[in-house]
Amino acid sequence: MRILRILLISLLLVATGTAFGQDGDAAATPAQQLDDLRGQLDSVEKAMKAADVTDGQIDDLRAQANDVGSKSQKVSSSLQSGRDAAKARVDQLGPVPTGGAKEPPEVVQARKDAQKAFDAVDGQIKQADAMALEATQTANALSDLRRTRFQERISRQSYSPLSRPFWSEPAKAFPRDSANVRDFASQAQADIANSWTNGNRAALISCILVGLLLMTAVRYWIESRVRSLTANRMPPGRLRRSALIVGITLTSALTTGIGTQLFYVGLNWRDTFSDETNEVAKAIVHLVFFGAFIAGLGRALISAKRPSWRLPAISDETALSLRRFPMLFSLAVVVFYFLRVLNRVIGTSLAAEVLTSSLQAVVLTLLTALALIRLSRTHEAPEEGSTEPPRPVWASLFIAAAWVAIVASWIGLLSGFIAFASWMAGQVVWTLIVISATYLAMRLVDDLFETLLSEKGPMSARAQALFGTHPKLLDQAGVLLSGVSRLALFLFGLTAVISGFGAGTSDIIDLASKVQQLKIAGVTLQPAQILGGIGVFFAGLLAVRIVKSWMAEQYLPRTSLDPGMRTSLTTLLGYVGIVIVVSIALLSLGLSLQNIAWVASALSVGIGFGLQAIVQNFISGLILLAERPVKVGDWVVLDDAEGDIRRINVRATEIQVADRSTIIVPNSSFITKPVRNMTMANPQGRVLIKLPMPLDSDPVAIRDHVLDAMREHQGVAETPAPSVTLDSIDRAAMTFSITCYVGSPRDVGGVKSDLLFEIIARLRGADIPLLRPQDLVLRSGGNMGDLIGPTGAGAPKASTDPES
Repeated sequence: MRILRILLISLLLVATGTAFGQDGDAAATPAQQLDDLRGQLDSVEKAMKAADVTDGQIDDLRAQANDVGSKSQKVSSSLQSGRDAAKARVDQLGPVPTGGAKEPPEVVQARKDAQKAFDAVDGQIKQADAMALEATQTANALSDLRRTRFQERISRQSYSPLSRPFWSEPAKAFPRDSANVRDFASQAQADIANSWTNGNRAALISCILVGLLLMTAVRYWIESRVRSLTANRMPPGRLRRSALIVGITLTSALTTGIGTQLFYVGLNWRDTFSDETNEVAKAIVHLVFFGAFIAGLGRALISAKRPSWRLPAISDETALSLRRFPMLFSLAVVVFYFLRVLNRVIGTSLAAEVLTSSLQAVVLTLLTALALIRLSRTHEAPEEGSTEPPRPVWASLFIAAAWVAIVASWIGLLSGFIAFASWMAGQVVWTLIVISATYLAMRLVDDLFETLLSEKGPMSARAQALFGTHPKLLDQAGVLLSGVSRLALFLFGLTAVISGFGAGTSDIIDLASKVQQLKIAGVTLQPAQILGGIGVFFAGLLAVRIVKSWMAEQYLPRTSLDPGMRTSLTTLLGYVGIVIVVSIALLSLGLSLQNIAWVASALSVGIGFGLQAIVQNFISGLILLAERPVKVGDWVVLDDAEGDIRRINVRATEIQVADRSTIIVPNSSFITKPVRNMTMANPQGRVLIKLPMPLDSDPVAIRDHVLDAMREHQGVAETPAPSVTLDSIDRAAMTFSITCYVGSPRDVGGVKSDLLFEIIARLRGADIPLLRPQDLVLRSGGNMGDLIGPTGAGAPKASTDPES
């Protein structure tokens, strides 16, 4: 609690300082603000012209230029009201009268003052707008400079490792490079000795001890506390695992990074480091922090020794084979980026930089390839009965892209494009890190909302008591918030991946700008547009698939909609999404709406000649999904087909009949033919039995026995009530009509059979005879006796028949 109070006080002080700073900025006049922005923009334009400006400085200058542009627009917007008021004052005083009419001196002076005020405000607005435009142009120029330098860097060709100069050039430059390294090492050693002699020894020893303690004992204590808190204080569920993994990752990164920062603070307590040593020391602190994050993230996600903590759906064999790779990747990233910083600071030769970049490309690609090989060996097709889940689509896409990048890196390396090979290898590792961190954040957010806003979660009862919220509504809100958060994290991760490519993915597409442009029907198709259209199409299909899966598996099951309506909504969403994706892909190819309409007109001609039936069934399918005369799960009768509707597709509907076979019926048949929907208005089924009985039977007793049999059957519904009516009487028998209702038409056959067995047993148990065949006697003339035909005496005797 004490730490929490200190943190809140610090945040309050920071907020107060920010507020005072904002008040100070607001107190400045527009003229002063414009002068300040003018000075900032001039400094940016001056700095961008320097020959030694770095890529990081270009990014900072671009951010400053964009900031100047936004502030200039704010100044212009704030002055609009003043200009409107000054213009209204000028219009109110009117123009100078003509014809020699004289005005009072105070009116003339007021007109001059009003016009002067209007001119001043209008000039400031024009100055602010011009400065905003200039800042935008400067930012665009910086973007072009960054893109040009990026293309030049990755397209620069040097000697191939298969050639002799590749090895001879570093050997020639080795004496000078080694001398530079020795000079820097001597300078760093002298700086450290100076910090010990001239600095504060107590502070140095304290910082080193605290840093070591933080990276060892404190780290293990925090991890144990995180395990205890997640196991004992958090509600049961998946949130325990994701929170534990996040806690371990942050603990590993923060304790190691802060401990290294304490080393740096203690060594440079009184700013005893030189500029070169200070720059390298700061880089080491940042790299150790980042390396600790990589190692902690990989160790927590793989969880080789604790399978119950593991979030990714990988087997124990896979986790054990990959357990060493997080640390290897961490060491490789730290070492090679440290060498890059060291080469820049001490000014090593170009040959040494090329050799370092080549080694980086080889090590990173080999590590990635080995990890992918082990992953593929342990994630082969699962054997029969195995519970290992299939690999996600996005994981398969990333693995395929990683292999392509590895091959491209080796081709660039062997052909002499060392910078491209090193850059490609670094992007594979950077993308892997971003994907892992984004996956962990998504799981944490998903588990957090599922636990807090679940229908059975701890917040459900409180929300119902406070707001009267239905549990399903709270569950739906949790799914929606989780989806929005996952989308935001995905966009953030995508931005992080793109930022690793320098100025963006457009820089890579611009490499194909020299390719001849293709014109089709007056439409210019550039390579960037073609690639963009293809990417938009496949990305859109993947997005539609993800949204459909999320709707069908997470959101819609938490609503009160029936399964048929949920399936219809999901299918209709898929159709609409595909149409939108195709339209956006065509627009990204450069096709205007007029061209798309032309294509649609051409297609309509073909539809009129040969695709009428397909289009008719497609439109009928849309009508079925919209009007829903039948839906998935209904029991329908159409011609000779009677059964359950299992799926409504684009062209046809699948009906499963009683023998478990499936009949494919065109959708137009449901629109043009009479359809009997047994479950549309009422899902109940009716059991109808015609029971003939002898004329000498007691109808009241028969009715009572039949009603008792139906009331005692569990499948017979109480409402509507079962009924027994005397349907007809003729010379041979009287016929009873027995009617009852069951829960579904699919249960009619089974309930009817059970009732017949029970009714026959009850009637025979009550000595009520059933209808028997009639005796037939043929009489003839003369002395011949009667010819006795088939009689009931020859019929089999039942146990309940009376003795003759």
